[in-house]
Amino acid sequence: MKLKMKSTRYGSADGVQIDEYKKGETYEVRDSLAAIFLKEGWAVKVDKASHRKKDAGAAPENKSAPSIRRRA
Repeated sequence: MKLKMKSTRYGSADGVQIDEYKKGETYEVRDSLAAIFLKEGWAVKVDKASHRKKDAGAAPENKSAPSIRRRA
């Protein structure tokens, strides 16, 4: 599960090695560790869709370019 840390904390994904999870950083962690971070309010879940670029809409019209009009 992907999380963004709200505060710096230490945790162990494998029960042996202790790692530092820094505030503001995003990490991919096991569900069991993510559950603790979320329950304690130390992290928030990162939605996969939030990484996609948002639609900026249509491009602005270029008014400085000369217009080409055809006569019928």
